[in-house]
Amino acid sequence: MREQVGPDFWLMYDCWMSLDLPYAVRLAHAAQQHGLKWLEEALPADDYWGYAELRRRMPPGMLCTTGEHEATRWGFRLLLEMECADLIQPDVGWCGGLTELIKIADLAAARNVMLVPHCSGVYSYHFVITRTHSPFADFLMRAPAADQVVPMMAPILLDEPLPEGGVIRLPDRPGFGVRLNPDFALQRPFPH
Repeated sequence: MREQVGPDFWLMYDCWMSLDLPYAVRLAHAAQQHGLKWLEEALPADDYWGYAELRRRMPPGMLCTTGEHEATRWGFRLLLEMECADLIQPDVGWCGGLTELIKIADLAAARNVMLVPHCSGVYSYHFVITRTHSPFADFLMRAPAADQVVPMMAPILLDEPLPEGGVIRLPDRPGFGVRLNPDFALQRPFPH
């Protein structure tokens, strides 16, 4: 992968909470030779002590990231106070919305910790452009074969901006610049 993307492209590895501390440390050090920028969600979401130790044992220059499965500002406060991560990744839809994300971001900024919102689409884009310690937003590849760039919230939302050359330009429309798709059939996933 490194040869395909060049030396300046951030390679990141999402472990989806599947490792234990000794394995995560070994993986981080083995991946250092490939210029891995960060190791994401290596441990279970509530293993704060494990994340603090993992961060201490990471190779120099590699970031320890977590937070997409954290649901409250108090959990993020604990992550930050215990120095569990170099970068936190709250999900706008899971952490309580934009108002709560702003509170979490303020906690992170006070500790000089970067924040990259986890896969929250257009809501993340609007947030990121207002912050100096949020260098970019996640963009989830939703095409089944990962062979094209498609809107993250389709078919529920219309008019989502798509990245062009790695940059997303926000629409000049009210609100978030998107509309609910009136043709999308809303249905309950389970009967009452």
